[in-house]
Amino acid sequence: MSRLSQAFAKYRLQWLLLGLSTVLLALSLQHAFRQITELNRRDTNNMAAELRSQFQEMEAFLEAMRGQAEERLRSNPQSILSRHLYQALRVDGSKRINLDQVPADLPPALIGNLTGLGPLPAPGSEREDTIHLALSLSPLLSTASKLLDEEVAWIYFTGTDNFIYLYPWVPSSQFRFDLTIYRKSYWQDALTQQPPAQRATLSRPYQDFAGRGQMITLSQPITKAQKVVGLLSIDILLTNLERALQQPAPQVGTLFLVNQHKQVLARSQPGTAPPLRYGEERDDYRWQQGAFQLVHAIPDTPLTLIHRIPLIALLEALFWQSVTALVTLLCLVLATLSSLKSRRLNQRLNYLSRHDALTGAFNRHHFDAFEHQHALAGNQRIGAIMFDCDHFKRVNDTFGHGVGDEVLIQLVRLCKPLLTKENSLIRWGGEEFLLLVVDEAVSLGDLAEQLRRAIADHPWEEIAQGLGVTVSLGHCRQHPGVKLQEAIRRADVALYRAKANGRNRSEGWDDGEGQPE
Repeated sequence: MSRLSQAFAKYRLQWLLLGLSTVLLALSLQHAFRQITELNRRDTNNMAAELRSQFQEMEAFLEAMRGQAEERLRSNPQSILSRHLYQALRVDGSKRINLDQVPADLPPALIGNLTGLGPLPAPGSEREDTIHLALSLSPLLSTASKLLDEEVAWIYFTGTDNFIYLYPWVPSSQFRFDLTIYRKSYWQDALTQQPPAQRATLSRPYQDFAGRGQMITLSQPITKAQKVVGLLSIDILLTNLERALQQPAPQVGTLFLVNQHKQVLARSQPGTAPPLRYGEERDDYRWQQGAFQLVHAIPDTPLTLIHRIPLIALLEALFWQSVTALVTLLCLVLATLSSLKSRRLNQRLNYLSRHDALTGAFNRHHFDAFEHQHALAGNQRIGAIMFDCDHFKRVNDTFGHGVGDEVLIQLVRLCKPLLTKENSLIRWGGEEFLLLVVDEAVSLGDLAEQLRRAIADHPWEEIAQGLGVTVSLGHCRQHPGVKLQEAIRRADVALYRAKANGRNRSEGWDDGEGQPE
């Protein structure tokens, strides 16, 4: 027998432990890697959803203002407010128009400043109509500014005939119209499309006219008889975007917000190197340009989020994520105990990933798995019961949020005795719950009524004096040709019908033949 074979035979237990330790180390690092990437993917997706929501909110404001503006152009752009403001317009010594003197009988927060090239237009001219149109938009600009708050820097209307109406108001000494505005990227990007885009256009970055820094602009053309008369715009400072990426940012690596021209608009960590190039959107992290990189195109926007985790940062995160396992591997005596602890931790994490932390009901992550499982099994007769608390806001306002939380917890406790093992009770959002019933023999109407009575008859005053809780329910059973999501939507419609019919009742979805499903 060779010396190597003899050494292996002598120390075979040590070799076995070394091999087992290596396998455990590899598995531990792999598990930690998956946890890190999954957590950061989730944070990236949440950030994308938040940015998408903000973008759509701004786009909705622009579309609403565009609709009203074009309607006024087709009828009469002048209003009592616009005529009042028009009379306050002045031409200064340099033959420029300004609204530096706001009428004293108007609230300052309602008015912006209109500046442009003089003289004042002739009565009845197209330019006079366009200026009246801009001034008449004051209430809309003020409302949009209040609702969007710190998300935007300026909201304004730029006319094609040498003027701009800027909100909020700043004196013309600080900012006034200049012909160079028409060379700015927000103007060029919005008007280079022929015909003009129906949706809002996002500009490339440029320097703010009023000196507030780099910004991008979301713009919507205003047309009359297929001719552009002006541009409604919302300015967003890049510093605001960077603050948005930092709250909250993924724990490891850097987020980059990139526009349709592949220009980096913002990053969650200053001073970090941006990606030199990136490919199509991918569902997972890929090694690219010296880092693990996730590319996520934000739906319905021209923006893309890129999350990059440099190798050094990833190794550090893996170390701290696996430090318990590493210590365990060095202390082989504690290997079994550490494995059991790790297993229990994973079970707890799995439980938390599928359950609502407050009520103990399932969450939407569980719903995704439930839907996928039953779709593979071909189950097309799942029943959906949607319900929520009647006047829950009143409960919170009257008794406090602590009592409101206790009500939600008790709701779940009252529902569980009426459920079978196959059914799933899911907290759908806020005070709204979804009950999925697999058994076809169960009558959804009867079950809904049992739930309603159990909740209505419960002694709620044990929680707070004078407290009473009822629920409204809607139900619908899935059938071939109707997807589960559609059955849930129908149950939600039935729920709102129950509320409209007086609350504390259940309603089934009407299948069109007068029979509820």
